[in-house]
Amino acid sequence: MAKQEVHIKILAVSFSDDGGGAANAATRIQTGVNGLKVGISSSMFVKEKRTKFENIIPLNSFLPHHLFYRLFDWFALKLKNKIQHFRWNRYPNREPLFMSDLRSTRLGGALQKLDFDILHLHWINKRFIDIKKLPIDKPIVWTLHDSWPFTGVCHIPYDCKGYEKGCGRCPMLHSDNPKDLSHEVWSGKKKAFQHLNLHIVTPSRWLADCARNSSLLKDCDIRVIPNCIDTEVFCPGKKAEACKLLGLDSSKRYMLFGAVNALTDPNKGYAYLRQAIQQTVWPKNLELIVIGADKELIDIKNIPTHYFGYIGGDRLVAAYRVADVMVVPSLSENLSCAIMESLSCATPVCCFNIGGNGDMVEHKVNGYLAKEKDAEDLGRGILWCLENNSDNHLGKAARESVIQKYSIPVVAKQYAELYKELAW
Repeated sequence: MAKQEVHIKILAVSFSDDGGGAANAATRIQTGVNGLKVGISSSMFVKEKRTKFENIIPLNSFLPHHLFYRLFDWFALKLKNKIQHFRWNRYPNREPLFMSDLRSTRLGGALQKLDFDILHLHWINKRFIDIKKLPIDKPIVWTLHDSWPFTGVCHIPYDCKGYEKGCGRCPMLHSDNPKDLSHEVWSGKKKAFQHLNLHIVTPSRWLADCARNSSLLKDCDIRVIPNCIDTEVFCPGKKAEACKLLGLDSSKRYMLFGAVNALTDPNKGYAYLRQAIQQTVWPKNLELIVIGADKELIDIKNIPTHYFGYIGGDRLVAAYRVADVMVVPSLSENLSCAIMESLSCATPVCCFNIGGNGDMVEHKVNGYLAKEKDAEDLGRGILWCLENNSDNHLGKAARESVIQKYSIPVVAKQYAELYKELAW
């Protein structure tokens, strides 16, 4: 008899299966692995289920729904949060950035009841997974979508290198105490990690280097596998049809800027884009499209601006197809979904040369890598893309780079090889 291929069961864990870059990446990876049909099946356990995809298991399915449990859980959570709020309130001058401690949610024994060979963690914050209760008898793959797994409390450390030594004196907390909350959380992670069979995946080379230099993950197996994208959804299309869908004039040229909290999150770099626009002389027919922001916050006066708020689906794809250049002035990026989606739609990208941007944007080949935090060079790069793509060779190179490196089958095969290595 022919030897049957060993069946490997993967349980991916993500806060959600939709609604953000990390969630979308996790869902695409799972879909891709299942689509390979190579003896590997993947399901996903989530705190918030937002799609109707198969094999997505919501937390609610493991929690008792009777009144006594709900009241008990409500009081326990209230007490836990009160204690943690007290700890956070010791830092009244902390930066207004998203930070996380080790708070978690009751899982109703889900990780013990679900059948899997390998646990694959993605973004597990917003009080979801207790890292101290992760299984110690099974391999764990952890795909890092930000820096939190190897820092104390921050998800984006910016210029701080405290994670290389053990955190403490956290600039995000404005703390001078070497044993502050950042160090406390770092210590909790160190204690938990030493018992785990942990394998780290980073989507970008930059984040891999950071993880290798970190005091928490430096001794782990660390490898780079990029996020993936559905190149059949994010694909080139006719500008005239896209303009019609969005109510735009197809005779105009457009630069596109978009991100979650595009104008209010300092990391998204809107201040640098505004400065670049204000100090650059633009073609008369150029207009700006902004997505993912509150309209009243837009304060650019010297260029016509179109605001589309939070869009997705066909309208998001249309925005990429309409744009002559996508601008991503973020100050910190792992492997930007906006960049990847834009390139996949054959739209060149101008961005700062930071984080994982250089993995996707090849300078003056499919876009422009501007000097970090240099608004003048950012403006120069936008103009360069507009002036050097008359035959769409930048867009063609962009599309080809995504198909070769970031399509779902290409990335799924890399994860399948990792799963097989760990299972055997």
